[in-house]
Amino acid sequence: VGAGAIGCELLKNLAMIGLGCGEVGEITVTDMDTTEKSNLNRQFLFRPRDVTKLKSETDAAAVHDINPHIRVFSHQNRVGSETEHIYDDDFFQNLDGVANALDNVDARLYMDRRCVYYCKPLLESGTLGTKGNVQVVVPFLTESYSSSQDPPEKSISICTLKNFPNAIEHTLQWARDEFEGLFKPSAENINQYLTDPKFMERTLQLAGTQPLEVLEAIQYSLVLHRPQTWADCVKWAYQHWHTQYSHNIQQLLHNFPPDQLTSSGALFWSGPKRCPHPLTFDTNNPLHLDYVMAAANLFAKTYGLGGSQDCAAVAKVLQSLPVPKFAPKSGIRIRVSEQELQSTSATANVG
Repeated sequence: VGAGAIGCELLKNLAMIGLGCGEVGEITVTDMDTTEKSNLNRQFLFRPRDVTKLKSETDAAAVHDINPHIRVFSHQNRVGSETEHIYDDDFFQNLDGVANALDNVDARLYMDRRCVYYCKPLLESGTLGTKGNVQVVVPFLTESYSSSQDPPEKSISICTLKNFPNAIEHTLQWARDEFEGLFKPSAENINQYLTDPKFMERTLQLAGTQPLEVLEAIQYSLVLHRPQTWADCVKWAYQHWHTQYSHNIQQLLHNFPPDQLTSSGALFWSGPKRCPHPLTFDTNNPLHLDYVMAAANLFAKTYGLGGSQDCAAVAKVLQSLPVPKFAPKSGIRIRVSEQELQSTSATANVG
């Protein structure tokens, strides 16, 4: 069940060991999704030519190339109560086992219940965010997938994400938030402003200072800082790089110098708090240049401007731009803990 990243690996392994190759052997794979370009880096049975094609059909053809004797039947159905007329009593009773390759818990729980009901062994595997799970479920011998569950995930505090990351999960969440903050809300508000006659009416009904914030953001993006050329997009990306990876870090170190001590005399930058170091932009550093290229292209895309993949030309533009100067800001208070942030918010609300 599922023909994505784990499904590709499972089908490849089944083809290599010869499962489903006998006279009465067969494998049924179901997945309603189509292949996207973003799948190609980890779902290795797909090729660029397979983009937009059904995953289950593509997987079936790919494993047949690996082992011409394998018999694979592809379906494009979602597993659930709405497809029980397809995956009915006769279907399950004729199965020898089930292998899950799903990316959502609800579908995994549903398949687990069906396997328990029909007493079928289940190879359960799936991913959720940065976590993965593998479990072999044997009727009357092991517990089922539904018998236990992970403890609830601890949320990551804003303070940790913005200023004190100390685990890969923190950096991944920060990058996702950064991407959505830059390229999603502003574009959505502008599109609604331009196409929805009632947008202004709804916006003015928002509480507090939200109407002013929304309208100022629209004016900023649509009028004051709207890019007109590809070079404008490169300049924006270059300045944003300096804001995130140089200026913000210098401000953090201005507030909390590397040798700062806590009230107990311990170093502030110790334990999970890792002292950061501001970066210096270098057009010869592929990581720096790739960042600007990607950000500039995304920024251009949101405004309907043509992008570019010419790294040499972009490097030439960057070399002509002045390095944005940093000046520490006074009166900037950086919250160290979530408790401090909540305390400040509560005080502001009372005031």
